[in-house]
Amino acid sequence: MRKTPMLQRKLQHLAFTVAVSAIATAGLTLAGTKPVLAEFEIQEAGIEKGEVELEYRGAYHWGLPQVEEDEEVPLRQSHDFEMQMGITDWWMISTTLGTTVPAGFNWQVDSVELETQFQLIKRHGNGIALSFATGYGWATQADTANEVKFGPIMEFAAGKFLLTTNTFFSRQMGEFAETDGLGFEYGWRGEYDFAKHWGLGVEMFGEIEDLSNPGSFNDQNHSIGPTLFWKPGGGDEDEEAGDVGEGDDDNAKGNAPEPLSTEFSMNIGYQFGLTDVTSDGALKFQAELAF
Repeated sequence: MRKTPMLQRKLQHLAFTVAVSAIATAGLTLAGTKPVLAEFEIQEAGIEKGEVELEYRGAYHWGLPQVEEDEEVPLRQSHDFEMQMGITDWWMISTTLGTTVPAGFNWQVDSVELETQFQLIKRHGNGIALSFATGYGWATQADTANEVKFGPIMEFAAGKFLLTTNTFFSRQMGEFAETDGLGFEYGWRGEYDFAKHWGLGVEMFGEIEDLSNPGSFNDQNHSIGPTLFWKPGGGDEDEEAGDVGEGDDDNAKGNAPEPLSTEFSMNIGYQFGLTDVTSDGALKFQAELAF
């Protein structure tokens, strides 16, 4: 993407300012439950130098699981606000403000997360992309553990089909940690673009809080469901190529980089709970603005 040096400096300053401001909110201590990091999120492997992306993710849960008096309160709603920026063609940083509405409680700030992502294999059209992400989440709740996570992000594209997988290990940190071993979180998405700017897919999410004591499948959080995608900001070039992936390499010999325009996309889906500790259903929504 071709930008003036002044514009690049302004975007970088904006990214770091938001990140620092987000860290400052970690000093808040509100009563509530443990932090929920990026609920129903599928991270993408691609990174574009200089691209700034603003993202909102929200979810509303029905049929909440029954819990004992001393157990964690289940979520009624979650709302994540994220900003990310590609520093180079292979390195990206992001910051996320996680907020929730637990059952019987009011809206509250739950966590602040900083994450960095490194792209190891870049995809141009069909094929495989691979990135590695690591992040740290600060709990904004009293007596609640912080959390670190790390793991690979993989994509496989073939024509109008795109498969994306996220597999992350996590560990609770600090004096309020409740688990001794690593946790595991996963999410995968299979998407097919059936029409111009429209796609249909299936997403699945799950979590094992402590791999050293995983319990039965029914004691873990797992859900699956359909998702509808709308990408009005997509260009005609990708449609003509029949590809949901990235375009041609801008740095290829004889091709000058083209400016990256503002793009908007959104998706809406429904997740069906598969276990007793998962809500019976959750309506999820995601919107992204990239420029």
